[in-house]
Amino acid sequence: MAKSKTVADIIEQCAAMGDLHHALAGGVVTRKDVHAELGEIVAGKKPGRESGEEITIFDSTGMALQDVAAAAFVYEKAQRQGAGVRLDFAA
Repeated sequence: MAKSKTVADIIEQCAAMGDLHHALAGGVVTRKDVHAELGEIVAGKKPGRESGEEITIFDSTGMALQDVAAAAFVYEKAQRQGAGVRLDFAA
């Protein structure tokens, strides 16, 4: 992590339980070494990967809202394309 651009979904949460937590505990990085939170990159406030040689590590500890948004996007896209298999879990 020390030689890469580290991006976290939420820095505080990753510092408590993510890969960042272990790097901090090992003294390999500090919180100031984290390049950005994902939201900052999506909003255009900070750049994402800037070259093909750059290594970016994304530490995601799991934000329920992000999971729901991703699932809704995939579900709606599958519906539009007529893809997928409908399952009846009540049977």
